[in-house]
Amino acid sequence: MKTIFFNSPIGTDKLKFIVSDLSVATLKEEDIIPKKSATLVHDLITDDSPIELTTITTFPERCTFDDYKKPTKVIIDMELVNSYVVSQIRGGRDKTLEQLDNIQMRYLASGNADKVAAIEADKQILRDIPDTLDFSKATNFAEAMMVGDIPALTEDYKVKYA
Repeated sequence: MKTIFFNSPIGTDKLKFIVSDLSVATLKEEDIIPKKSATLVHDLITDDSPIELTTITTFPERCTFDDYKKPTKVIIDMELVNSYVVSQIRGGRDKTLEQLDNIQMRYLASGNADKVAAIEADKQILRDIPDTLDFSKATNFAEAMMVGDIPALTEDYKVKYA
């Protein structure tokens, strides 16, 4: 079995892949891969493969060929990966902000101004996270995900403000 990457639709840099034991010629003959599509055959990529490889099968829409006439490797578009990481962080942050809003309302109702202020400070830290992310050293998906490994996102605020 091999993992075969190909561009589709033809004339775009969008990639798709198929896992098959058939040859590229056979796959094109059977119209599984478009006949004029550029292709790259790779050893089978599985869940146990290194993260750099599983990333390209997980996010083929964020990948391109190094050369569309004679591709030799699949390149992940780090700008798109970074955008994906930011969107994931925003989603987690927004849920945490909602949780903090609920906790803050309790303290507001009980008149505990110190807790309200502390929660507001935590909420501001969370709001600022997307603007503080530095992807300049991230060269692959795993490194980009590590940029988003921020303690404020994993803090248990229910315990902190119990």
